Amino acid sequence: MTLCCRGLFIKQWLDNALIPRRRNRLCDAISTKTHRNRVQFYCESKNIMADMRINVKLSERLSPLVRPVNYKLELRPNLDKGEFQGCVDIDVVIKQERNYINLHSNFLNIKEVKVYKGTDEVPVAKFLETKQMEQLFIHFESAQSAGNYKISIHFDGDLTRNIVGFYSSRLHDSRTMVASKFQPTYARQAFPCFDEPDFKATYDITLWKPPTYTALSNMNEISTTYNELVQMDKVTFATSVPMSTYLVCFVVCDFDYKETDISSGGIGKNFKLRSYAQKQNLHKIDFAQDIGKRATEFYINYYEVPFPLPKLDMIAIPDYVSGATEHWGLITYRQTSFLVDQATSSSANKINVANTIAHELAHMWFGNLVTMKWWDEVWLNEGFASYMQAKALDAIEPSWKVLDNFLTKVLHPVLGIDAKLSSHPIVQTVATPDQITSIFDTISYNKGASILRMLEGFIGQENFRHGVSDYLKKYEFGNTVTQELLSSLEPYFKRDFPDLNLTYIMDTWTLQMGYPVLQVKRGDEANTFAVSQSRFLIDPDAVYPNDSKFNYKWFVPITYKTDTATKNEITWLADTAQDVKLKINPVDKWLKVNINHVGYYRVNYDEANWQALIEALKSKSKQLSGADRSHLLDDVFALAEARAVSYNIALDLTTYLLVEEELTPWQTAQHVFADIEGHLQYSLVHDHLMKYVQRIIRPIYAKQNWDAVNLPVIDSLLRTRILSLAVHYQVPEAVEKAKSMFYRWLNTYGTPEEAPIHQDLREMIYYNGMKSASMADWDKLWAIYKKEEDVQELLKIRKALSAPRDTAILRKFLLMAWDEANIRSQDYLTVVVNISSNPSGTALVWDDVRANWPRLVRRFTLNSRYLGGIIPSITSSFNTDLKLKEMESFFGLYPEAGAGETGRRQALESVKNNIRWSTYHLKQVTAWIDANYQS
Repeated sequence: MTLCCRGLFIKQWLDNALIPRRRNRLCDAISTKTHRNRVQFYCESKNIMADMRINVKLSERLSPLVRPVNYKLELRPNLDKGEFQGCVDIDVVIKQERNYINLHSNFLNIKEVKVYKGTDEVPVAKFLETKQMEQLFIHFESAQSAGNYKISIHFDGDLTRNIVGFYSSRLHDSRTMVASKFQPTYARQAFPCFDEPDFKATYDITLWKPPTYTALSNMNEISTTYNELVQMDKVTFATSVPMSTYLVCFVVCDFDYKETDISSGGIGKNFKLRSYAQKQNLHKIDFAQDIGKRATEFYINYYEVPFPLPKLDMIAIPDYVSGATEHWGLITYRQTSFLVDQATSSSANKINVANTIAHELAHMWFGNLVTMKWWDEVWLNEGFASYMQAKALDAIEPSWKVLDNFLTKVLHPVLGIDAKLSSHPIVQTVATPDQITSIFDTISYNKGASILRMLEGFIGQENFRHGVSDYLKKYEFGNTVTQELLSSLEPYFKRDFPDLNLTYIMDTWTLQMGYPVLQVKRGDEANTFAVSQSRFLIDPDAVYPNDSKFNYKWFVPITYKTDTATKNEITWLADTAQDVKLKINPVDKWLKVNINHVGYYRVNYDEANWQALIEALKSKSKQLSGADRSHLLDDVFALAEARAVSYNIALDLTTYLLVEEELTPWQTAQHVFADIEGHLQYSLVHDHLMKYVQRIIRPIYAKQNWDAVNLPVIDSLLRTRILSLAVHYQVPEAVEKAKSMFYRWLNTYGTPEEAPIHQDLREMIYYNGMKSASMADWDKLWAIYKKEEDVQELLKIRKALSAPRDTAILRKFLLMAWDEANIRSQDYLTVVVNISSNPSGTALVWDDVRANWPRLVRRFTLNSRYLGGIIPSITSSFNTDLKLKEMESFFGLYPEAGAGETGRRQALESVKNNIRWSTYHLKQVTAWIDANYQS
């Protein structure tokens, strides 16, 4: 038994009937008085003497002078009562004389605190918690010298408070399991700890469990002992490698698993990969197990660094706030991010699951083995994993063309966000838990991945791989900043660019927000072009401070092609240069800069070159790849909105889609048409826009077969995309086909005559079939939903339940969704966003969110970036001053935004841009559509 427990642990459970819930700490409440960055804490309990006062320096960050070395942690969850008890011994090194120690604790009942130096107990005067700082202060009776100490703490906590920290999850049969979710700042809700990524330590973990359950943690189990007194098993795990608190993980469940061998290829030892799920879902883990095995073996070979743990587990948890978390050696997933029924899951479902698994596995090295020093460098974790997932899947499933889809799934969405003043740099200073959780956003993930893709583009794939491998080997089990990654890549970069500085180049992309637009103009000499840059903003009139040391200029790598040649060699446009010259062949008809949109920037041309590109697209030029075509579509509409080109040019370019046959450009086309439709939703020209898109998609729609089965993945994704467009834009025969398929299925469901729908078409048919549904139809689908157990099918049906245009139905769904017996809490906010994306539900949801904001905050907390994220989603279609005033009034009424602060700024800026769009573009777009909707 550890010093922490000292034989008391089991006795407390027996004596107290597993310890009653009470706040048994020294001070029941604490008030603070601040003076010059110092805070005095006053105990407000009547039992505390007046002289119990501490004067300490208060900081969001813990002192680097006290560092943990090892945690001996024991946790006993009570699944019936929804409580847990724990004790922890933390071996620490104090580097300088101190009269107190502070560490993190939140939502825990601290019952006893003792400190030891060697075997001698150090007198503790008092211990205090400050809720605002989420810290526990341990004050000594006298100053303690530098040296090695042990902090021993008894505590208990609540498993039912939320689905972060250490919490219970409801299984399909209403029984419970427990799991943990610690990233970024929730480990402190499970045990007192030094909850910052730079405080790496080893862990000796012990979990108590019912005899029929399984206990899992980061490391392999080394012993299990049954205790007759409490009728529970005590499971002890091997000492971990050094790791950050957010990577620690505990699960107690009665799941089953499948396992496979991971071949290390001689790089380290072979080991087992196990995938866990509820027993009735065991057949749905084969896909994840297969992707997990092949992706892990790819990473070992790619990084040339052994997997540092003796085992690797993955598990699907019924209640999970994120898609997944990279807990080291025990990756936890939301069920929809892990479970795949080959009979019912669509190609899109499978690719989404594969992406999530590949992302989390990439973290086992980049993020876990080498970790950022502080959360302002979170892009080192998330940006890298977001790019590596695409590289891994492209290697193990090349037919999926994941790197092509990188443009539409990763790059294009973040270019829209990063073109606004509400964006932020990749590397951004954060301090509070709200700020930390909010930085897990599109900039850190998508822009981070896109910048790395660009870096690899100009440094070379093998140079990039070798630099990353060197970085992992040099800093293994340590913490780093961006500079240390770049220093590892620099020698390889110098091979081709000996006179350039990689750190300086990348600083222009990571330390300032936004990105450039390159203006390509014909030069004074024949067949030459001058390329200059400026910051690209959707609102060209936006005023912003020049608060960047680079003056919002970037060091830009340029590639280009023409109708006769491709120049992959890099031409550099320095941030301090006025322009750079490009030269083409005299016979060339057009120039296209940024091959395959690898560079993180937009490009604008003169009208003559745009027209030449449009003609090349119409003639199906083989020089313009699918990525190039997607790039041109995305750029020209962004440039048109920013008033940098005429909307006539942007809309003219869409006419080439009559001959487009690839998925990636059609994904971009769907986005730009949806954007235009959003602006024209309530205008007279809306019907003509629908007819124009019908005309454009008819050639490729005619090539689709509704009844085809066993299509290759990319062909199936393209078919689904085209049929979805055809139904949405009301191609009559497509609308009728989707509606008849849906009602034939709905009315025969559960009977011998049931008419099944191909899994790749279900989401589209369910949703569009329900648009005109009656209350009786909705009730039928709801009954199906309540009986359904497959998580991917539930995802599709939930979305369809939000599709009816009848507001009475939507109001009923919104009311029923609040009840966790109907919709799990993890899915509620998605339901809200789905209803709001229905034109009939936008106002309904906006009114409901404003009226019930305090209730939403109580349930999800302001620390939830998901709660904050619904605001820009549900207001995205607002385009009037009235709605803008409603938003400003709502934000004024509830000024505390927590992790949603950035989301509020984005929402306000987007609505202002929508209003501005009508002022500048409505007339021209209307005229073009009226002139072109008929063939």
